Amino acid sequence: MKRSVLISLFAFGLGACATVSGTPESTSPSKSALSYEEMASAPPSPRKEDAPRLSEKEVWVPGYYQPVAGTWVWHQGEVRETKEGYTLIPAGTHEEKGKYVFSPPRWRRSDLASQSK
Repeated sequence: MKRSVLISLFAFGLGACATVSGTPESTSPSKSALSYEEMASAPPSPRKEDAPRLSEKEVWVPGYYQPVAGTWVWHQGEVRETKEGYTLIPAGTHEEKGKYVFSPPRWRRSDLASQSK
């Protein structure tokens, strides 16, 4: 079973509103690759989390609120292994035409990271 199908089934099983398509090798989302429902309200303020001590090969992914079935659901921060040549872009939310649009954390090639929003 392809990874994108597994992700879709997982999201569907949780009642999530993510749409996943494309290849798992994608390093940055686009409207055609990954999209979440637009929300009428901004997410709550992030919860306070203490990042653990990290090794040189680890990076802290801060927790974030993600839209799921019409509500904001907290996703706990986590430690991930670094990827050589890539920079972690944290999750974010921005307003667009009166709606709030969510972007999940993602890896971006380091030579392109300064161009990210």
